Amino acid sequence: MHVDVVIIGGGIAGLSCAAYLSPRASVALVEAESSLGYHATGRSAAIYTECYGAELIRRLSLASRTYFVDREEPLGSVHAVLFVAAADNAGAVDDLYNMYLPLVPTLQRLSPDEVTALVPVIHPDKTAGGILEPGALNLDVHGILTSFATTARTHGCNILTASRVTRITRDGRAWRVLAGDHTITATTIVDAAGPWGDVVATMAGVAPLGLTPLKRSAFTFDPGMSTSDWPFVVDAGEQWYMKPEGPHLLGSAASEIPEAPSDARPDELDVALGIERINESTALSVRSIKNQWAGLRTFTSDRIPAAGYDDDGDGFFWLVGQGGYGIHTSPALGATAAGLLLDGVVPESVARYGVTAEMLHPGRLR
Repeated sequence: MHVDVVIIGGGIAGLSCAAYLSPRASVALVEAESSLGYHATGRSAAIYTECYGAELIRRLSLASRTYFVDREEPLGSVHAVLFVAAADNAGAVDDLYNMYLPLVPTLQRLSPDEVTALVPVIHPDKTAGGILEPGALNLDVHGILTSFATTARTHGCNILTASRVTRITRDGRAWRVLAGDHTITATTIVDAAGPWGDVVATMAGVAPLGLTPLKRSAFTFDPGMSTSDWPFVVDAGEQWYMKPEGPHLLGSAASEIPEAPSDARPDELDVALGIERINESTALSVRSIKNQWAGLRTFTSDRIPAAGYDDDGDGFFWLVGQGGYGIHTSPALGATAAGLLLDGVVPESVARYGVTAEMLHPGRLR
């Protein structure tokens, strides 16, 4: 099979790129697992927030919002996020409010009593107050993946699952990729392999970027009360979070534990730490859990995604390092990757939010 571009990785990065790229180029996407979005994508907390990450991440999030909501069947529903500061961390309220307000003018500062009114298990004595982001969204991750995959397939993209890449060679001016039973030649490789991004690069003879996969465990539990009208609650110091998930709450210690690329499994000590932190910060008394899982969130050294051609690898394009921001920045990053691949520029739909090619270029990491 010969195509213009072969994308390695069938998570949110690879699929979003394929969706925006396939209308203008012949594309094949290969995924090692038997299903798309199996690893980090399928284990996301599924929240869209414009108040998370570095400023560039927040600008990419802003540029992505319309994809989720401006459609006949929205891929996200409004679900507020509450950043809550512990009683001994009063300065965090001012710091976060001042940081996020310029891009999110709808932010609201809340007193301790107002926090308790929203989340009754947080006593006023336990908090210095918080910040409410009323326009955040609860995302339909499966729907987003399906939307990208459907668009890509509609425009002729060949999506190959259960096709692990085992060899990459350069044959004249083309790349030759052996993936499962398939041999694909392409002018360009897009490395969208998440935690395995550096592994793929090394296989292709390209110097790695020094990506760091970090494991985070999460769990669900029965809160013993109705929580459907609670916001997604995030500790201002990122020590824990909890989110309504059907009749249960989803919780986590928000840890970042270095781990080699793998099918991540939950860490029992990390789950116990999440339970301890939630119990200490609220009136909940979590004793047992319903379910637990883990995912790898892969970061570059500056915690900004890398999207662009490698300076030394001819026709090798990086699309990695989305960290914990992959889902809610995927439309903007997918469109940006396609624009950089085909036109060498960030598309206007993203550039108007202050995103430039230089900000994302992988050369900054070398």
